[in-house]
Amino acid sequence: MWLPKDERKVLAYYYKELHKSGMETRGQFFVSELENCLSGNDKRNRVKIAGKMLKRRNLLDFYNDQHNSVTVQLSLEGYDLGRKYSSLWTKSGLWFAEFKHHWILLIVGFLGGIIGALIVNWLSDGC
Repeated sequence: MWLPKDERKVLAYYYKELHKSGMETRGQFFVSELENCLSGNDKRNRVKIAGKMLKRRNLLDFYNDQHNSVTVQLSLEGYDLGRKYSSLWTKSGLWFAEFKHHWILLIVGFLGGIIGALIVNWLSDGC
């Protein structure tokens, strides 16, 4: 499953922090720390929206949701997906699984660039 960027980053952050602390699926987080995993404007609102969407997808659940502190428990699917998103290699595998025909466009674009460069080089040498 390929999630939107904010949801991917928040889920990967939850997984990394839970894995680092030794707690496998449940831990307490501060919203101010979660804001650091995103870039851009209105981070607090984007973190809350990403969390709500992840909950709707049944990837995590919230307990003791206070103003700046929240206890999060990852579901089995959320834990597995967070593990995949935390590694660049497995994240690219997820992307290719979701958009499996895009590699053809990548190869065609690369070959088209080479052919275009050769044509430009050939035309510039002819003048």
